[in-house]
Amino acid sequence: MSAHIGFPPRSATGDRTVCVMALAAMAIVLAFAVTTNQVWEDYYITFRISRNLVEGHGLVYQVGERVHAFTSPLGVLLPALGLWLTGSDARALLFFRVLSAAALAGAAIFVALHGRDHGWKQGSLWLAFILGILNSKTVAFAANGMETGLLVFFTALTWRELTRPAGPCWPALALGYGGLMWTRPDACVLAAAMTAAWWLFGVRSIEINARRVWWRKVGAALVAGGLLYAPWFFWATYYYGSPVPQTVVAKAGIIPEGLSLLSVLLAPLRCLVEGMELGGVFAPPYFDFVPNWPRDVINVFLLFGRLSAFLWIVPTLPRLVRAASLAVLIGGVYLHQIMPYPWYYAPWTLLASLVLAAAVDTVCLRWTGRIRAAGFMAAGLLAAGSLGLLIAVTCTARLQQHYVEDGGRRQIGLWLREHATSGNTVFLESLGYIGYFSQLKMLDVPGLSAPEVSRLIRSGQGGYASIVEALRPSWVVIRPREYFGQHLNENGGLRDYVLVKYWNVRPKLDAISFLPSRGSLEFDAEYLVFKRRDPKPSPLAPPS
Repeated sequence: MSAHIGFPPRSATGDRTVCVMALAAMAIVLAFAVTTNQVWEDYYITFRISRNLVEGHGLVYQVGERVHAFTSPLGVLLPALGLWLTGSDARALLFFRVLSAAALAGAAIFVALHGRDHGWKQGSLWLAFILGILNSKTVAFAANGMETGLLVFFTALTWRELTRPAGPCWPALALGYGGLMWTRPDACVLAAAMTAAWWLFGVRSIEINARRVWWRKVGAALVAGGLLYAPWFFWATYYYGSPVPQTVVAKAGIIPEGLSLLSVLLAPLRCLVEGMELGGVFAPPYFDFVPNWPRDVINVFLLFGRLSAFLWIVPTLPRLVRAASLAVLIGGVYLHQIMPYPWYYAPWTLLASLVLAAAVDTVCLRWTGRIRAAGFMAAGLLAAGSLGLLIAVTCTARLQQHYVEDGGRRQIGLWLREHATSGNTVFLESLGYIGYFSQLKMLDVPGLSAPEVSRLIRSGQGGYASIVEALRPSWVVIRPREYFGQHLNENGGLRDYVLVKYWNVRPKLDAISFLPSRGSLEFDAEYLVFKRRDPKPSPLAPPS
């Protein structure tokens, strides 16, 4: 390793590449935001809390209830800062979008510097950039109000510092560790995966004195990163009674198989055989909906997802490839234990892109003839397919925002705000738009903002009918598939309710001939609104 210590010589070409990648990343995120105007459902869950903070009610979803109803500290505080500075919902969102775009641009810089540290060729740098930074999920959720851009930034920073040929700069690594935790508390898994993987393949092979120096730097970074996160940890414990977000508690209650040692041990085998969790690394959002994306397209991304996670078993590959590959496999194991949503994948997508880019760079150096040509062709097709998916996801996001969000769920929230009264409660699953625009007390499944719902689920009363009968909400907003799937029409769960409104944007979606990911839009195309006949107040309503 001593032969590789130091930095490759700088060049005007290398500097231009770094600048172009950063500018392209930021421009594409902002272009996605302008083109689609997409605001993700979960942004409005968090932004309701941001608004309450700015208005002096505290960091709460429902005024007077100290519930930790968000996951990302930065994801709630930065929009609050934007609202406080600008005084406008739209400008607060723009503020957060610009910060997210800048963060993704910073991630692109770290990816380029990482490749330059290890002497990658230009083609490998661009492959990592296209697959890891311009991935359709990464761009979409960096633009639509999620914390994805920040998460990818701190991931790129952490990995670049861990794998520096000269060893990490511990203050920068501490910023990476602390930033990951400030972005998502479960990012401790991500930090541990990267650190353990590089220690196993990148550090253990060097001489013992250099190994000790590396551990001293990493140890200092871990301590300093912990100190950076400590203020939030202790404040959340004081304010909410626990540092664990209610969102984590609620989602843990609906994991189908539950967490167990056996499920963890079997996860690598299932990732290899089934590949669904790892398929999400490069695949488009909600790729597993049916009907949705063409199956042949999904199979290609499942293949490359598996490949990125199992290249660590090839002993002749460079340590950098094997370390990143093992980190991706650890990510697949983790995602297998939870219910992975599209925005969870972005950091693992970045690492997987670094695996494939480093592998292609190795092929370029070691092989000639047909093997080299085949490797370049596969890389080119994968990059082209990834950019094609980005275009398709952009088209879908624009239509989703116009028809499903602005024409559907936003209107339901506004209608409830007009027709409901103070103290009314609403049972539903779609918490974001309806909760924000109605400003009513929400009894959501699985209980992101309502601990009373998550307690019922953990007690075994998780059916919609059981929850409605136990909590007697003033309103029930459900999809027709939930109405029939939960047998609410048969078991009397809504016997005290009357249907008062029906939203259906599906005919408008049916009229669109080209609609990638049609199934995910149709999922939210129809809603039924029920009102309780019983004039007596809900048990959760404050006394009048």
